[in-house]
Order: sequence, then C-alpha cells, then structure tokens
Amino acid sequence: MRRLVSALALVGLAQPAAAQSPSRDWRPADRTVIGDFTRITSVASALDRVYVTSPTSLLIWHPQLQQWEGPYDPPDAGLLTRVFASLVDPLDNSLWLARPDGWVHFQPELQIWDRGLASGVVAIAFDAADPVAGLYLRTRSEWLLVPHGGLAAAPSRAPSRPATPARVDDVLRNSPTLQANAAQILVDPRLGTVRYTAAARGFENQGWYLGTSGVGLLYLQDGAALPDRLPFGLPSPVVGAVFDAADGVWAATDRTAQTDAALTFVDPELRQFRSLRGPPATGTPFTQSRHLVGQQKSLWVATDFGLARVAMADGRIDLVDAARGLPDSRVYAVVSRQGRITVGTARGIARVDDSLRVDRVAPLFGETARAVFPVGDSVWVGTSRGVLLALPGAPDLVRPAALATASLQAPVVAFGSLADTVVALTRDQLLWRDPRTGGWSLAPNLSGLLGGLRSFTADGAGFWVAGEHGVGFARLGTPAIVTLREGDLPGTTNDIAVDREYLWVATDGGLVRFRLSAIRP
Repeated sequence: MRRLVSALALVGLAQPAAAQSPSRDWRPADRTVIGDFTRITSVASALDRVYVTSPTSLLIWHPQLQQWEGPYDPPDAGLLTRVFASLVDPLDNSLWLARPDGWVHFQPELQIWDRGLASGVVAIAFDAADPVAGLYLRTRSEWLLVPHGGLAAAPSRAPSRPATPARVDDVLRNSPTLQANAAQILVDPRLGTVRYTAAARGFENQGWYLGTSGVGLLYLQDGAALPDRLPFGLPSPVVGAVFDAADGVWAATDRTAQTDAALTFVDPELRQFRSLRGPPATGTPFTQSRHLVGQQKSLWVATDFGLARVAMADGRIDLVDAARGLPDSRVYAVVSRQGRITVGTARGIARVDDSLRVDRVAPLFGETARAVFPVGDSVWVGTSRGVLLALPGAPDLVRPAALATASLQAPVVAFGSLADTVVALTRDQLLWRDPRTGGWSLAPNLSGLLGGLRSFTADGAGFWVAGEHGVGFARLGTPAIVTLREGDLPGTTNDIAVDREYLWVATDGGLVRFRLSAIRP
C-alpha cells in the first residue's frame, strides 16, 4: 500500500508561550543574534554562496565578497539541532536539510522555512538526470520524493544519477594533508581534539569547505598543507559584558563546560571576529566577566577573580587581585574616566594606574561597590545603601545631604551621564543629579514594564535601559517606551552598549545586534 508522508509548514507547529514570542517579525538586518558557531552540522556549496548550519542557526558565506550573511534563526528553536546533511537546490539555490525525522527547506530570499516529516531518513539526494523532480529522501526502507513546491513526501523510485552531499571520508582520502596535519588542525583552544563533521566542494572546484565539531568552518585550498579558518561568532553564547570601541564592539563571554572565558572583537557589519582566549594551556584566569571598558590599547575587565588588563593586540593578560592590593578579588565595576581606572569590588573601591599599582580609595569602606563613577578627585559609589560619595583624602564614604531622604537610598547597580548630569540606575528607576543645584531626583518607575533593572547606556537625549524582562528607551522625566521584550532577546540581559548604528545587548543566549533605525521610538 502506498504510504503518504505528510509535511507541516513551520507556521503550523506549536508556538512557544506568548510571553516568549518576538514582538515583531524581524528582518535579519534589524535583529541579529550572534552566538557560538564553532560546532558545524552541515555544509553545502552553490555558485555564489556556501550554506553552513550549527545546532541553533544558519549562516551564508559569500566567497567572492569574503563576508558572511546572517545568521538566520529558525522559527522553531530546535529545528536545526538534528540536522546531519544538506544540499543546495539546483533550480533556485535554496537549501534542503536532512534530519532523521524528515527534512527542512529554507529559502533565504523570501526567508521562508518549511518542514516535512518522514521516519528514518538516512540520506538526501537530487537526481542529476532530472533536477526538476525535487528532493529525494532515503529512509531505512524506501526512497521518498518531495516535489518542488510540494509539502509532502511520497514513495518514489531511486534517483537514476543521485547527487548527494560530500562525505568527509572521501575528502580525507583525496586530501592526505588533512590527515597528516590533524594534530594542528583538529585542536580546540582547550587543546582538546575535535573532528570533521561535514564537507562540501567549493563551486569553483578549487578547494573544500569543512565543518568541525569545535573550531568552526575551514577552507582547504587544493594543494595547501593547512586549511584556513573562517571564523564567525563567539566562543560561548553566555555574554557577560559588552563594550563599544571605535571600530567595533568587544564582547566578554563567560566560561562554560565547553570553553573558557574569552574576549571577542565583533565588527559592526559582522565581517570580522577575533577572540582573545589566553594561553592555550591555561586559558583566561577568570570564569565570569561583569563589566568591560577600554583605555588606549587595553581592555579592562571586572571579573570574579580580579581586574584583568588584556592587550588588544596580542591578548596578553595581567590580573590584579587582592594579593596585588585590591580590596577584594571579586570585582563588580570598572570605569575608565579622566585617564584613570576606578574599580568597585566586594569590599571597597580602588584606583589602578598603568603600572598596575593599586591606590585604595576610602580605605575604611568595606562594603560591596556595584558601581563607581569618578568626577574630578571624587568618586560616586553605588552601594546597597544607595549612592555614596568618596571625597579626596576621606577615609570613608559619605552620604550627601541631598540624598538623606529614604526614597533616594535604593540599591544602585550602574552609573552613567547625560552631558554633565550624573545618573544612577537602581533596580527600579533612574536617579539623577541636577548639576546646577546638586539636588537628586527620581525618574518614573521602569521595572514595572522591564523587570528588575540591570544595565543602561546613554543614547541622544535618553537611555536604553535593560531589565530582566525587556529593553526600553527612557528619558529622565518620562516613563519607558518598551521596544524589545523577552521574545526578542534569547536570554537574560547582562549588559548593553550603543554605537552610531546599533544597539548591542549581552545576554545569556548570545550577543544581539539591533539596528537603531528599526527600534528607536
């Protein structure tokens, strides 16, 4: 009896809870999630593009332009997790993906994803003698055919001239340098061994694209001894901090079970990614980054093991901790302002100079400083008791008379400024100081819409404010205008930065780039 295998368009699949749904149908150019793309599940090559998939997203590499397009995130977060092979459609250059339980079809020009179900799929193919027929699925018991434009796979004869994905074993046999140099190629930053996972011959027939299980996509030119790496993304999806530099942003990722903490430079147009990971034998000497700033040619990172100074050029790391004079090795805040580095730790605050000498500020203050903001020789400090002030030469922090009111003494998590106005961020709202009178005022509540506030950054006449449940834009005297919510963000927000064109949000699920022209209220 003929068996019809049904297909489901993804729009018909069960959707996540409404609270997790995106606030709009985003174009990739307006919202891009940058995560870990070191684990490749399939590679397929066409005339002007190379499709590459990871367990979470899909990328397109343009060899002629030497740049990436994407990543594209499927509407179902788990759609790509079981992909094991892919082929480019010979008619329209769209992509077909194989899963053990069926197939996925992606049309990048229209950004349409379709999925079909079939049991026991072990291979896919096109018929070179009849490319118009559609995609062939090989199951454990029979061949099935998905016709072009169809949403169902039906039993079929086998393709007469099957065109199938390249096999890694065939590439290894034809390219002995891959085997001979495996010790140099298949080693991840932790010196662990990885493997080849997928292969595709370049359309120009001059080399091979190779996917791996830990070092991303490689390209081996015919006759070359070693392949080139084509890096994209971050070493880890857990982004603890982000800093806007002059020519791009730096993202600090935390240590996970698979990779060490690292710092990665991200070009605004996603053309370049460069990671600093510390020495291969030891990695970075910290596991978590809480704040990140730059000064001259170095990055300064507030970490759980001290204040790290990282050279942007070669990745050299110097760590300043309690043994070298910090009040505590747990650093929560670091600010580069007025040519000086000021830090807040679990037991006080300090300044650090270019020679890494530590100068304790207000040495009698031994509480946690979550935020610091130097102004002249004084330092505003965010504490669990609100905003306090370190005066030059004073042994302890003081509370200015303008902050004596109990309503102005909420815990502070960050500082910023608008021109000469100092602004503090509490868990619920903005607190700002009038530079003319010295008085402090509370802005309207923001946490009711955004959740507990975590980070903020100035943009024009206001601030982008990140909370536990979303990101909004607020001015000092107005409520937040919510533009981004939980479904727009892949994880809990940790930090936020802005440049001329983009808002960058560091989350537990990756670094998210939003085009400002698409989100500004």
